[in-house]
Amino acid sequence: MHELVNCNEDTGLVRQIHLIESFKGAGFLSAVSLMCEIGDFSAFQSPKQLFAYFGLDPAVKQSGNFEGTKISMSKRGSRIARMVLHTMALISISRNKDGSAKNPVLRDYYLKKCQSKPKMVALGAVMHKVCNIVFAILRDEKNLKSSHQRNTRRIT
Repeated sequence: MHELVNCNEDTGLVRQIHLIESFKGAGFLSAVSLMCEIGDFSAFQSPKQLFAYFGLDPAVKQSGNFEGTKISMSKRGSRIARMVLHTMALISISRNKDGSAKNPVLRDYYLKKCQSKPKMVALGAVMHKVCNIVFAILRDEKNLKSSHQRNTRRIT
């Protein structure tokens, strides 16, 4: 796969793969898998469309006057993309060997969600955040690292 990507460096798909790789929780295989599942990114106008395509949207069970109270992921979309997003979310909330968070913002978000929700529900919320980040990276066509560095310069 590395050879195929290297041979096609000038294509839009390969540029998008490299953009996704700028996210700290995404490696080469994750980026390739996501882009292969997404295909043509221009088909998505909003992150909610991407959530639905991956099967991360809520499945509400209703019939007549009955409204179900148990809401879960629809899981209609790509199983592979959901597995990749799950892995990226797990990596994002994990810690480095020195005890620091790999992604402090997502880890804090996860820990805050865990106070009121079960762990897997909190992890699903982190998966939504990761999907939002992937959408923003591909929409803006900017590396995550460069935009993060720019924001920290503005704050200091």
